Amino acid sequence: MRRLRGWWLLVIAATASAVVSLLASSMPALVGSVLVGAVSGGAAVLTVRAERAIDRNVSTQRQLYTGERRKPPLVHEIDDPLSIGVHLAPPLIGPDGTMDRCPPYTRRDRSDDLERALAVSRFVLVVGESTAGKTRAAYEAMRACLPDHTFIRPVGKPDLPQALDLARRRSKSVVWLDELDLYLGVDGLTAEMISPLIAAPDRHCVVLATMRSHERARYSPRASSGLSDSERQAHRLAGAVLKQALEIRIERLWSQDERRAAADVDDHRIRQALQHGEQYGVSQYLAAGPQLFQEWLDAQGSWPEGRPRGAALVSAAVDVRRAGVQRPVPLSFLRELHEGYLRAGVRLESWEQALDWASQPLHSTSSLLVPAEDEQYVAFDYLADALDEAQGVPEVLGQTWEAVLSFVTAGDVMEVGWSAYFRSRMDIAERALHQAFDAGLLEAALDFADMMRTAGRDEDVVSWLERALARAAERGAPPEEVIALRNRVAWWIGARYYQSGDPARALDLARSAVEESERLLGAEHAQTLMCRLTMVRQIGAVGRTEEALALAEQLVEVGTRVHGADSDIVNGGRFEIAVWTRWGGNPRRAVELWQELVADKTMIGDGGIGDALDNIEATLDEIGDPRLDADAVAWLGELGERALQEGVLDGWGGMALFTNLAWWVGGRMDGAGDHEQAREIAEWALEVGRSAFGASDAHVLAGEVILAHQLGRLGDPEAASRRCARVAEDTARIYGEAHQLTGWARSVMRRWSPQDSAGGDDAG
Repeated sequence: MRRLRGWWLLVIAATASAVVSLLASSMPALVGSVLVGAVSGGAAVLTVRAERAIDRNVSTQRQLYTGERRKPPLVHEIDDPLSIGVHLAPPLIGPDGTMDRCPPYTRRDRSDDLERALAVSRFVLVVGESTAGKTRAAYEAMRACLPDHTFIRPVGKPDLPQALDLARRRSKSVVWLDELDLYLGVDGLTAEMISPLIAAPDRHCVVLATMRSHERARYSPRASSGLSDSERQAHRLAGAVLKQALEIRIERLWSQDERRAAADVDDHRIRQALQHGEQYGVSQYLAAGPQLFQEWLDAQGSWPEGRPRGAALVSAAVDVRRAGVQRPVPLSFLRELHEGYLRAGVRLESWEQALDWASQPLHSTSSLLVPAEDEQYVAFDYLADALDEAQGVPEVLGQTWEAVLSFVTAGDVMEVGWSAYFRSRMDIAERALHQAFDAGLLEAALDFADMMRTAGRDEDVVSWLERALARAAERGAPPEEVIALRNRVAWWIGARYYQSGDPARALDLARSAVEESERLLGAEHAQTLMCRLTMVRQIGAVGRTEEALALAEQLVEVGTRVHGADSDIVNGGRFEIAVWTRWGGNPRRAVELWQELVADKTMIGDGGIGDALDNIEATLDEIGDPRLDADAVAWLGELGERALQEGVLDGWGGMALFTNLAWWVGGRMDGAGDHEQAREIAEWALEVGRSAFGASDAHVLAGEVILAHQLGRLGDPEAASRRCARVAEDTARIYGEAHQLTGWARSVMRRWSPQDSAGGDDAG
């Protein structure tokens, strides 16, 4: 194990930002056999959440951004970056009394790359943390590269058709989408809307967008699975829009080169920001993000030293954003909601004083509450991100979830559902999806299926999907949408896991979906091939193993030729080849095939590797060859080292590698292993996971069980049992007693309870 321990020291030395979230599907003790994973009818839980049902609050009179002449200006005519979304900075009063509210621009390390991107791409997306300077960088690059293009900025999603139509009527134009996530989701931007525009040979239209890293991170692990394999999914998933963009990332913390360049600028605001450059980014400090966050935290004490009512008001507004509502909300709503955030025993200021403090710009920059029209407010976006990244993140209050569910529109409620899901409030998530489905949003049924992927609620999922299918047929939905729903129903009815479901019934449904898709879309269409994947699984599950293997091999050949070697169809087909190779009597070859799939997906940054790792483990358990186990540990360590060095680990895929590595290094449930090293790996993975998702996230809780088991094997059964008991209590409360994570935690708890472990265990 010497080489592996050396590699682990390399991982420990890596920054936590190298991997930002926890495992994809790693609950190893639960995997009693293979056939684990949704390779056809539904993507992994976190691969499909791409819809952003967010809308701006704009007036009934919709209009596009216009300059002083009340018509869309040319880019070079926009001389005020603040007017198009750049954050305010402290004002500078000149000798003549004029006020300068925008410091001189310091070119960023990626400025050259950004300008080159605008020269070669029609769709450029600038990604960075809140207040990293991405909007200013995009503005300056646009001014430098596209000065004579017409500047078109839709105010919100409802204005997109008007904006795109105007762009089609201009020979040269820039469609400016600052905070791109605000334009995605229900009734938002789709790939089909912009593809003809940016590909038109008779005009030069560039879509230039920005997006916070916090928002972009929600899409990246999901963009690798289930997005481009059918036109219906491309329409539904905002990720299909992102896949068309050339991305440039702007870092929050400025590099030494950037800071040296800024030091030459004669502006005391920048000089002051540079003094804090080791802790904060220059743009971040200029926008007063850290200062506002600290002021909010420091305002908890009694009036007049503190601003307890104002702090409660801001807390309510921040939690509304954390609950999934990104647009401004009425002040009356916040006023009622803030009562639940007031601290007992403190002297309060008046309501008027609280509102004035919360909405007062700090140093004439941003304010804690940002006002909008019609007495509506929204929390400064930096606050929600900073709070989620802080240690000991408080949960969104239960009364806030209730209030938000009562307040939001049908479009917004989908986003509330996913925010609740990611914050481990499954009860709120399910209620939100019920509201959306009752309001006519069929996507809610698909989202419900994805949320419940491992919850053991197959009958509920099938019921939702069948109702959605019936409604789609009644409404005359597009054929692809109906076919996709039918395929998803077949997948859930059938053998998603080994010896589960009703594969005979599912096979009939899948075959009819294939036949209809072939007739309407063609034999090699992505949707047809996805239906074939579902059919392959059911054919194998009814005992026709050789036929399933042959069909899977054919799918890979067609998928590679038509859709590319990295397509979801090909990856799904390769998964099925491994499955039916295993059940055809060659488990060792199946392990090799799954390892090849994991390696390929890891090196392209694809997060959907957890299912394959689970199947490798289950197959190794059944083979029972210690030499193969040792080889698998070495392989996984080498793969992790290579991926880390080449910088291709995405969040979920990377943590799937690390948590599986911890489990395997420790000998899994009862094998010999290096438990001390496994404990180190698991503790590090948990530290990253808690920071990314909080202590109650399912993947973090699964990591807790892995760590607990290592503690038991190191000779502390009481600590192991207590930790598993806490996990079981949390998972039962959040996901239900029937959830498999609850059962796994209880089984490991019993494994290390005093009465069951009295005989001891080999600790090494």
